[in-house]
Amino acid sequence: MSHPTQAKTATEGRYLLSVEDIPPVSSAFPAYFVGSTAPNNVEDGIIPVKNPDEKIREIAAFLCAQSQPELLIAIHGYNTALGEFATDDPTSQRRGVRGWYQDIRNHINEHCDRRSAGLVLIGYRWPSEEIKGGGNDSFARKIRYAQQSLPIFLRVILALAFAALGGLVMAAFADKASGSMGFSIFGVSLIVLATVLVSFVLTLFLLRVVGYLRDSYRASNYGVPDLVELIRQLNKAVLAATPHENWSERQHIKLSFIGHSMGGFVVTDTVRILSNVFDQRSIGNLGTGNAAKTPSAEIGSVFSLGRLVLVSPDIPAETIISGRANFLSSSLRRFEETYLFSNEGDMALRMASTSANYASFPAKTREGGYRLGNVVVRSPQEKIAKTNRVTQYGIVNFNAYTVEGGQLLDVQQRSQGGIEPKQLSYLKTDGSEGFVSSFLSYLYILRDKPLSRRQQDILEPDQKPIAELFTVFDCTDYYELLPGAHGKAKQKVGLLTYALEKRSLSFWNYVRLVVALFNGTIDSHGGYFYTAPEHSAPGKPVRPDARVAKQLIYGLACLGFKSFIHSLSAGESSGESLGKAGLVANRADPRASLRDLSQLCADRHIQVLLAAERYNHDILGIVTPSDRNGY
Repeated sequence: MSHPTQAKTATEGRYLLSVEDIPPVSSAFPAYFVGSTAPNNVEDGIIPVKNPDEKIREIAAFLCAQSQPELLIAIHGYNTALGEFATDDPTSQRRGVRGWYQDIRNHINEHCDRRSAGLVLIGYRWPSEEIKGGGNDSFARKIRYAQQSLPIFLRVILALAFAALGGLVMAAFADKASGSMGFSIFGVSLIVLATVLVSFVLTLFLLRVVGYLRDSYRASNYGVPDLVELIRQLNKAVLAATPHENWSERQHIKLSFIGHSMGGFVVTDTVRILSNVFDQRSIGNLGTGNAAKTPSAEIGSVFSLGRLVLVSPDIPAETIISGRANFLSSSLRRFEETYLFSNEGDMALRMASTSANYASFPAKTREGGYRLGNVVVRSPQEKIAKTNRVTQYGIVNFNAYTVEGGQLLDVQQRSQGGIEPKQLSYLKTDGSEGFVSSFLSYLYILRDKPLSRRQQDILEPDQKPIAELFTVFDCTDYYELLPGAHGKAKQKVGLLTYALEKRSLSFWNYVRLVVALFNGTIDSHGGYFYTAPEHSAPGKPVRPDARVAKQLIYGLACLGFKSFIHSLSAGESSGESLGKAGLVANRADPRASLRDLSQLCADRHIQVLLAAERYNHDILGIVTPSDRNGY
């Protein structure tokens, strides 16, 4: 993004990062906005910013003073404006990524009472550009920049195509032979060729204007390195603030992330870089299915990876199944807890991301190029019923009505205690028997093909699918209630799709969602975070606040699974009744808390697939050193 020349104050200079407080400023819950100063275009200059060292030391000092220090970093996705914070002015509104981070801060402060007193929130911005343009990079300027940077080769193609069409038109008027069969065939062939060439150039031009590939480049080459540097600087500042502390004996700072869309890639790639590649526990041998690899959650000298919440992540769906091509499993398995929020109707991923990555992602089949944010949960019982209706919401692999008070489905007992997904047998092409995790039979990227069948194609011997570590929230049919006018009943409003309660959406459902995405009726990509304005603009559709989605995402990120489900049973909600979830204060049985979570999600038509590891750790209280072996 280009910027007008600004006067540089004595405290300003050229730095990699800018750091400012997220208002309202609070010493009890510090929150900061950290932005990469990398420009949108390489020719643009870097805006002078205040020296971030003071704020870095301020964050480090707060963390060092806590008995349970935690750092939560939220990262936005593609096509995101900088925006602005809301102020005390009643007419001001939160906008763009600044507004989103302020909303996270306010939600956690108001509704997550069980959070650690040592929690710090950082909202990180990498240099993304809006499709419609913003700031000094208006849409008109984006078009002009695209024209100016068009390569000579493509200009020549356009010139030849238009010259050929012009020559054909002139010949048609000047030459009597234009009516002959030969001329007609030649003319049609020339028109087809010219049309193909012009379409090729216009497609590349459109990709440039849309900015997806440009954002991908900036996320990879600016966003990731600058986030790495932020964490390195915090690590350095913490060590400097505690010169006499032995951090190998002290509790590390829990480092958690919320990654939305392309922000999910920024998170996972950052962790790959920060991970100690020489850690003996993560080296193992050169075998692709080496079960001895148990990488540590520790990052640097003072951090330990905590929770990862991916919301509509713009990364390949292959990342949750195993194989030689799974380049992200090394970072995903380092987190203590991992969560995925997805929906089938996310048209930004289904159209833009999948299409843009078609030429670059090395897959032979269509499902190989699908994105993780489009993975959906389907109960195997629904397939048996042969219906296109969703018959079960809530935790679909949990039976709440057993004698024990609840039990996971499709699991088997482990020799070291606890449970694990059953292994389903299948016949390999060579006639031998193979096994695949039953957990994958609940996950789909194609209408009638679960990920268990995809895993059969690429599974490495003795390797477990990383998907088993995820708890998945399928929000395809997620809705909230809009108060009815003039005494009428409350209206169900889908926040991400039209909440049709179908097992699989049809082509025309997708078309309808595309129209809704462009006219602003439904945001199928970012509706998880929707905050309803106090006063709706005239003519705009009224939508309710995404209350439960935000409660789940922010609650799991800052509390963790065990504390979050206990907060439900204690009645700590976002200020409204949670529906039918019969909440009882201070329940001692964790299965009762799990039933509350299942009912909360069922009431809002969210399908949940619970990881066996979460059940072992947080419900049964069973943790063994070998839990992560083989992933």
